[in-house]
Amino acid sequence: MKKTLIYSLSLAIFLLVGCRDESLNPNKAWEPGVHALGSFVKVTNLSFLANIAAKKTDAEKATEQYLSLKKDYADYFGRTDQANQKIDFKIRWVSLDNQLTVSKIDIFVEMQESYTDPDGNPKVASLGNKVVKSISTVAANRQWNTFSITPDEIYNLFKDATVKYNKTTDVKVFENPARPRPAGARLQGSRTGATADIIKVTWALTTSTGLVFKTWNEDSICNDPTPPSEANANCRLSLDVR
Repeated sequence: MKKTLIYSLSLAIFLLVGCRDESLNPNKAWEPGVHALGSFVKVTNLSFLANIAAKKTDAEKATEQYLSLKKDYADYFGRTDQANQKIDFKIRWVSLDNQLTVSKIDIFVEMQESYTDPDGNPKVASLGNKVVKSISTVAANRQWNTFSITPDEIYNLFKDATVKYNKTTDVKVFENPARPRPAGARLQGSRTGATADIIKVTWALTTSTGLVFKTWNEDSICNDPTPPSEANANCRLSLDVR
């Protein structure tokens, strides 16, 4: 009798486990993915490169001085003669398991303008995040793709953007009589009461299967102080006007 009961219980457990509906399993199998590494073609701070070459420790990399040097790793727009300027970039996608192929890379630009509100508080207005370039002929896995961005392209994206500087009235950013932009300049450098315009460049990777990969997990790779050349993946690049 005991053996029969044991066999019956074993059979019941086997049937319960064997008939489990995997579609109800909350722990889904990992899907393949891709990531990207974006970089400026030009490097403007040679002392920063020397610091990288010296292989600083993780503790040193976390200091404010290191993070401020990282900003100078970027290229930037000059204050004048912007009609003849451009910033050159390069980007490559990486598939670690070679299961996906990227068929298109969309490049996004977000423009941020700082100002002081009527109460004397510093403010930063985001004018939006828009596609500035699309790379439809994409190089192979781990190979570089190049593109450029000009001040005029940024202006054309955001020329109709408005900000409520006085908290009530919409004013076009590029036609603000209270804060006229210098002749020959679409973008402004730092000035009294405001820092320089900030341009943030991000990307989205479209694969041949239709999957799209954008910025992920802001608490990890996006805030990693490790230089892009060492991290081999990043989420954005930032530049300003100097």
